[in-house]
Amino acid sequence: MSYGISTADFITKSSRPPDNVLSLGIVDPQQEIDIYSGFNMYLGTENVKEYLMQKHARPLEWIDFDDVNDLESLSPREVAELLYLGHAYTHLKAPFYYKLQNNYVFLTLPNGAKKVYYRYLPHFYQLLSKCLAARLGETYKERRPFLRARRRFRDLPAEIMQKLTALLVNGAVFDFGGLKIKGQEASIPMFAAPESVYQLKWHEPTMLIEKSNLVGRLHYQLNTEEWELEILSPTAFEDSFNI
Repeated sequence: MSYGISTADFITKSSRPPDNVLSLGIVDPQQEIDIYSGFNMYLGTENVKEYLMQKHARPLEWIDFDDVNDLESLSPREVAELLYLGHAYTHLKAPFYYKLQNNYVFLTLPNGAKKVYYRYLPHFYQLLSKCLAARLGETYKERRPFLRARRRFRDLPAEIMQKLTALLVNGAVFDFGGLKIKGQEASIPMFAAPESVYQLKWHEPTMLIEKSNLVGRLHYQLNTEEWELEILSPTAFEDSFNI
């Protein structure tokens, strides 16, 4: 579950964007409908990208699939499970289907947060590393508009992402509103989210900063284009596992 990683981020920065998707939301009769599941379907990488990148009146909920011929093998129970996914924002059984060979389930919560199931968790870490670099670049350009053409921001390296794993599992907040720029260093405060983070489905996620504890900072050296991790609370980073 994330807040601040947009659908556009997912599509443009994902290492493995979806090839085909079924929309789990309200059926649009103007779009192609799969006769076996009753969902709208979008076939081919370019069609999927066009569909996901356009503005939508309703939140996006979708699941990807490998081949259109696999849809006819879905049982009524499996279709019901997919309906539940799109309605309740959670799964009844495992959200990955052998018949569909899906890599993702993408759900937009009522508060705008994104709940995404990743078959391969490293795909999320790779996406997050790119999004952190992109947000740093955007925030830096807002603070230093006359220098925007000079700076290039590298993705967060895997070795630092690995050290963040335990913090991410329990809930982390990267506060770009609190970004500090001093000389050749940009610093992003990191907070450990409260235990109630999973109760925020219906509430404003930005309230997390008020209830979170500062546990570290990410530093970016503008002259060397290198990331550094400053740990203020070691216990928040314990029990990390390899990505």
